[in-house]
Amino acid sequence: MRIRGFFMISHVNHDLTGLAFETHRAQLDLDSSIAKLSSGKRMQNAGHDAGGFQQAAKLGSRHKRDVASMQNLQNLVSYSQIQDGSLETVGKIINRMNTLATRALDVTSSDGDRENYNKEFIELAAQLDEIKLEKFNDMEVFGAGGFSDEKQEFIDSLKNGWLKRSEELITAQYGWSVKPSDTWDLIVNENDTGGYAAFVMTSTVTSPGASFGTADVIEMQFDLPDFSAPHTQPTSEADRVVAHEMVHLMQAQNSYYGDLTGDGTSRATWFKEGLAEFIHGADNRVLGILGAAPTSGQIDALLAAIGTGNESWTTNEQYGAGYLAARYLHNQIKTATPPQSAGVKHLTQWMKTEFDAGNGAAASGLDTYLQTFTSYADTNAFITDFKSANGRNFVNTQIVPNLSNGDTGSIAGSDAGGGGALNGQSVVPDTTGTADSSPIYEVEKGSLAATIDGSGETWNLQSINTITVSDTATYNLESITNARGTLTQLTAWMENLATERALVGANLSRLEKEMDNLSRKMGGREMAVSRIEDTDVARESTKFASNQVRMQARVAILAQAKQTNVMLADLVRGVNVGG
Repeated sequence: MRIRGFFMISHVNHDLTGLAFETHRAQLDLDSSIAKLSSGKRMQNAGHDAGGFQQAAKLGSRHKRDVASMQNLQNLVSYSQIQDGSLETVGKIINRMNTLATRALDVTSSDGDRENYNKEFIELAAQLDEIKLEKFNDMEVFGAGGFSDEKQEFIDSLKNGWLKRSEELITAQYGWSVKPSDTWDLIVNENDTGGYAAFVMTSTVTSPGASFGTADVIEMQFDLPDFSAPHTQPTSEADRVVAHEMVHLMQAQNSYYGDLTGDGTSRATWFKEGLAEFIHGADNRVLGILGAAPTSGQIDALLAAIGTGNESWTTNEQYGAGYLAARYLHNQIKTATPPQSAGVKHLTQWMKTEFDAGNGAAASGLDTYLQTFTSYADTNAFITDFKSANGRNFVNTQIVPNLSNGDTGSIAGSDAGGGGALNGQSVVPDTTGTADSSPIYEVEKGSLAATIDGSGETWNLQSINTITVSDTATYNLESITNARGTLTQLTAWMENLATERALVGANLSRLEKEMDNLSRKMGGREMAVSRIEDTDVARESTKFASNQVRMQARVAILAQAKQTNVMLADLVRGVNVGG
């Protein structure tokens, strides 16, 4: 039988191959949807969205840095909280000191009672020193931070000239030399610690023996707010204060500083402070107290301010009296029999010679010198004469007429030394050079820079200082006079403490605000990264279901097509197709 005509047979094999490829692609889409739904990430590799992948990588890296910055800020909060807690303890200690100082003012208390109060006071002062040395992760809790430009300028001036020229001036006028082996700390306080603009702290041997009265210099301090900027020559007259303090330092290195009188008990405050004022002159101080035309009563009152000469000095009048006493002593030595033309320098050189020879405090003391070279029996006799009509006549004739001239009244100037007139600027020569002495300068510590975001931007915390009683030789409760001066100083310390706690509070407030700001940035950045790389679960779930249905349908078709392909082959086997 022949079948006429023809019909077309579909390319079943070709269609099945295409369907197989479609099925494979559907499987890949299905796998991709599963990966996105399981990981939550829309982009599994850079090829999915090159631009988006780059953005997400950059934002993600910044986010990780922000997380680290947040941890840094949290550590700084802990650091500041330790500062605040320590200052709270300092406040309790100072309050107790206030109580002790007030109790020491009780006139019905004996010296033994005051000594007991003083023992506790000294122990509390030592505790304040311990708090100052506290550390957080091996970093100092107090004093950390960068120097202000003004402080650095002051330190540079000390290094490059002020100390050197003071040494040279003192050596020329008093005959003392520097002791390089004696190291000491040089501290510049950026906050006013009250009391003194500057002071030198020493430790002296007080037990009997060959070294009795010898001193070791511990530190020299300056309160920066007490000096006017700029701190450079020739503008600044701060070098006069430096010279004053260097007198104390070099006197401690060239004499039995703890027993200058040589009697074993006197402090000789008048002699120490008088020489320190005399090196740069104090006519302006005296003029401010007496005026240009003082009465005899006014002069007598100023001379009486010297007291016994052994008190702890705090008043302007005491320093003025000490300066006048040094001027009077200078005059008395020059006019003694036989006269010593070098005046006070003859005395200071003699004391140094005796000290260098190790002859002991008594042999090199002021009492022995006065007995040997003047008509005075001892130091007390000199002070009595100074406060008498003789002292008043000297001030009236030698001091008052020159108070308003161009000379400061220093030992090197025209009024006292016979040289040229030296005013406040020129009395300490403007020279440069490195000091021969051995100060240990403050080193600018790494500023406490808070990293406030992942870009590396920083903000410097304010440096916090604590309160210490550095000069316990002056601030103590040994007497009613000392207790009164200490009580006044405690008030200043409490005010400084309040300022420091306010600075800590400002630091904490700033840190908290920076943490809040950083937290908001991190939240916004997380949302941005999420929008770029996170998968849309609803959309991807729908796509997954669609791909799954398509995949299942195509697999079914392929399975059926395979069977159909066999049946069709059997059907056409042996059939002659054609005309």
